This record gives sequence, C-alpha cells and structure tokens, in this order.
Amino acid sequence: MRKTRRLQLATGLITAGGLALVPAAAFAAGSTNNTTAGTSAGTSNTSSTGTGQVSNPACSPPVFSSVQQKVETELSNRVTQLNTLLAQVQSPNSHLTSSDQATLVGDISGTELPGIQALQTQVAQATTCAELRMDAHSMVYDYRVYLVMTPQTHETIAADDETWVDGQIASLEPTIEQAIAWAKAHGRDTSAAQAAFTDMENQLNAANTSLSGLSATLLAQSPSGYPGNASVFQTARTQETAARNDLKAAYGDVSEIFHDLS
Repeated sequence: MRKTRRLQLATGLITAGGLALVPAAAFAAGSTNNTTAGTSAGTSNTSSTGTGQVSNPACSPPVFSSVQQKVETELSNRVTQLNTLLAQVQSPNSHLTSSDQATLVGDISGTELPGIQALQTQVAQATTCAELRMDAHSMVYDYRVYLVMTPQTHETIAADDETWVDGQIASLEPTIEQAIAWAKAHGRDTSAAQAAFTDMENQLNAANTSLSGLSATLLAQSPSGYPGNASVFQTARTQETAARNDLKAAYGDVSEIFHDLS
C-alpha cells in the first residue's frame, strides 16, 4: 500500500497545479490573422476596435482633428495591449523561464512601450497630415503590437508553461514504475497500468518534441520580420496545440494508472 499511497500523493500534485496552468486562451489570443487595409494615399486604415491598423489615414485640413484623434486612440489601444502583455509575462502563475521572461520584459517595456509612447507625444503635437501619416505608419510597421508582439508573448508563455507541465508529469515516472513493480510483486495484474505507463512516456516524448526549441524560435522574431514570420507563429500554435493534447493524454494515463493500482 505504501507504493500506491506514494502514487496517489504524486498524482495529487499534478491534479492540484498541472494542466490548469496551460489555459486554452493561450491558443486563442495570439492570432496572426489580422489584415491590413489599403495603404495608398487617401485610404483610411483606421479602426476603433484596437485590433486594426492605421498606416496612412485619409487626411485633409478640414478633418485633421478627427484623424488625429483616431490615431491617438490607436496608440492608446496599443499601450493598453502592451501593458496587458507585460502583466501576463510577469504573472506569478506563468512558468516562463527567467531568460524568456527577461527577454519579453525587455522587448515590451524597453522598446515597444517607449516607442509607442513617444509617438503619442508626436501625434499630439502634429500640425500636418503628413506628420500624422508618418507617425501612423511608424506605429504599425515599426512596432507590430498586434501581429508580432502579441502572438510572440502568448505563444512563448504557452510553450514554457507546457514544458513545465511536461516536466512535472515526467517527474512521476520513477514513482509510477515503483508502484507498478510493487503491485506486480504482490500478485496484482499490472498489464493495464503498464500499458498506460508506456503510453504516458510516448505522449510526453511527443510533447517534448513539439516544444523543443520553440520558445527560442518565437523570441527570435521581430516586428521587422513581418509578414515573413507570420508562418512562424502559425506553426508554433499548431505545435503547442499538439503538445497540449499530448499532455492531456499523458495526464489521463496517470489517472488510469492510479485507478488500476488503487
């Protein structure tokens, strides 16, 4: 019974804090499907949703003030988004590695936020449509808050969280092996538990393969790399979804082993 009790305690650790730390929202928040409206002169690319792009707003002296306000709104939305990302990076519920966290904090608070905030000052002081167009273009193409920074942050967090969960489940392997051996030595049929254990190992290996080097690849992306790096984020989402499913299956195997040996 001692081995079974150890397995129960170990399983409880995963139940209490494991897969719940990899929220489904991590896979929905980093969309790279935002599209850019026309950018030719005289075309309005403004959005009131905070997810659109303003690059070359239609502007003339009679509507200068309203266009200026639209650009200011888009800049304010981006500051809000960056602060939200920063809070997610610094959340105690995240299992970002210290180096990944430092990289994201540096990019967001050291480059993105100061750049967007500087544009806020410039737009507020702008007096011509040409200045507004230049600042709006810089807001979109130099910083890529929605198309690069957002998926990069969400997907790096997801990759590191999943890697942590993989390690937590893998740490149970010695305890599970001992529990199976103890049950077998005491005349128990352990074939189902052994099969589940083998599947657990396979699922963990598959998850590890999907996640290996993923955060480094994500963090290597920059705003200037868009749209070429859009496929990087899309591929990462696919890999993280696959890893998450593998980890769920591995967790299910742990539960099955526990019930078989109880």
